[in-house]
Amino acid sequence: MKNLRLIIALVAVGFAAASVVQAGEEKKESKPAGCCAKAEAKGEKCGHGCCVEAAKAGNNCEKCNGSGKVEKKEEAKQ
Repeated sequence: MKNLRLIIALVAVGFAAASVVQAGEEKKESKPAGCCAKAEAKGEKCGHGCCVEAAKAGNNCEKCNGSGKVEKKEEAKQ
């Protein structure tokens, strides 16, 4: 009987942990790296090799503390 309770408790903990991990992965905020933000403010593109490779893949550079996908900017049409 004790073994059954232990198994049920472990299964419940496993489901809870899986739901927490899944919730964290669903909402990954897009945040550019600091070096990329500074370069963009100057009207340039970041020259770091790691940032260039990440941008080719459509991501922000995680090595430079960016996260998520690169957000496409909509240009104002006149």
